[in-house]
Amino acid sequence: CNGTRLNARANSTLLNGISLSTACRMTLDDIVEWIETVPDTLPENMRKMADDIIDEFMDDSKVLLDLGLGYICLDRPSNTLSTGELQRVQLAKTLKNQTTGVLYVLDEPSIGLHPSNIDGLISVMKRLVGEGNSIVIVDHDTQILKIADHMIEMGPGAGSNGGNIIAEGSINEIIENDDSLIGGFLSGSEDTIIRDKSLRSNLFDDGCIELSTNEVYNVKKMDIRIPKERLTVITGVSGSGKTTLLLECLYPAVKAMINKDALPTNVNYVDADGVTKIELIDSVPIGKNVRSTVATYSKVLDDLRKAFSKLDDSITLNYKASDFSYNTGKLRCKTCNGTGTVSMDVQFLPDVEMPCPDCGGRRYSNEADRIKHDGFSIADIMELTVDEAIDSITLSNRITNKLGKLSNLGLGYLTLGESTPSLSGGEAQRLKLASEMGKSQKNSVFIFDEPSIGLHPLDIKVLLNVFERLIDEHATVIVIEHDLDVIRNADYIIDMGIDDDNMGGDIVVSGTLEDVTSCDKSLTANYLK
Repeated sequence: CNGTRLNARANSTLLNGISLSTACRMTLDDIVEWIETVPDTLPENMRKMADDIIDEFMDDSKVLLDLGLGYICLDRPSNTLSTGELQRVQLAKTLKNQTTGVLYVLDEPSIGLHPSNIDGLISVMKRLVGEGNSIVIVDHDTQILKIADHMIEMGPGAGSNGGNIIAEGSINEIIENDDSLIGGFLSGSEDTIIRDKSLRSNLFDDGCIELSTNEVYNVKKMDIRIPKERLTVITGVSGSGKTTLLLECLYPAVKAMINKDALPTNVNYVDADGVTKIELIDSVPIGKNVRSTVATYSKVLDDLRKAFSKLDDSITLNYKASDFSYNTGKLRCKTCNGTGTVSMDVQFLPDVEMPCPDCGGRRYSNEADRIKHDGFSIADIMELTVDEAIDSITLSNRITNKLGKLSNLGLGYLTLGESTPSLSGGEAQRLKLASEMGKSQKNSVFIFDEPSIGLHPLDIKVLLNVFERLIDEHATVIVIEHDLDVIRNADYIIDMGIDDDNMGGDIVVSGTLEDVTSCDKSLTANYLK
């Protein structure tokens, strides 16, 4: 069956020239366009039946298209869908079922959506409410927040600094509440352009990266220029080819050029003269098990172990730096082997993870508490947040500098012992970036894949400051992004999406913010004005 899952008889049946398996390999956008031509190819006595079937198909498809899923093939396995894609498919199914009296809880449904797709999402949510259902949403996108009938704002900070209701009520009540942190973004009074952007006349003064591609997936042949030592943002509706262009063409091509390898087959030409490093900072979780923590990934624990081994009590007790490792050291908890948890075997059910009864989740044995600096054992320090550790630890400037980088990246609320697999995508991206901060980045390129995911508008400002610091160190920063505040702060914008004959795969407009907003063909422009 060649992966179609259908037998030869099913595959031999054709409708308007194609089989069912061929139709299922088409994207939703393509199948909608094709199916409208089907009735004219059928005998007269079958057209009424076909029209009825097609009307129902189009009603179901419209919801999926409104939710920005037109680029997905019908035979795509559901386990390959992202969280946001799966959530939107479930929403569409819910509308078809025409439920009433149901409470729906949506966790950041705006993730990965272009503003035009958010309009479709809002339309679907309004239909659900109109049918007698209730919706509770966790989200940061102001486009969605503005339609809320009632809003509860949590804060005032993140992590241990949060957990309180700081404002509640209608959108107008939130805007008028002085305690609200998001009110200014809802009213438009908060200034969202915080960078001194490059002038059009000197955008390319420091050179550029040139790329010429072949056709790949839905991306057409194209030639692009990206200015060096600037902030470039790639925008466009879902499925327009942003990820393909950047992560499957530009990134591997520049990497191949640096390593003097052959270019990928989907790239004709790349010129990144002088570039010696390219880094992809994505939202893939860090580490695969609980042994990877904020302290280990940032190398703070390495420095802590060395510093503790030099204390008088450690020398007296003959403890070396390796002994302070919760993975292999003598001071790790013997019951849980330094993981902080133990697994309980429950018959007929998955194993249950629970805090270690001996160390209480601290990973270290009681023996570790015998060695302290300024009243803190190494186990105590692992329970501190980054900001608390900065205020409490005076072991070495090296440790303070590393902690300072994490705090400057907006990660001051994370505890040092927090396992990295539990971090959000945005937190993981910033943690990966920590080791690069403070270095000269001349001839370096950094690519970010939707770094604003899960970020409050105030956190977006922190993110933009991070980009600015990289650019100040002469780095080239390229970002795939839907967030309008990030786009408005870009020096250069490449907007992908609708072209003359189909959706996606082509550049609609490239240039400054003013160039994009003056382009009538750009969907993104409608939301930037």
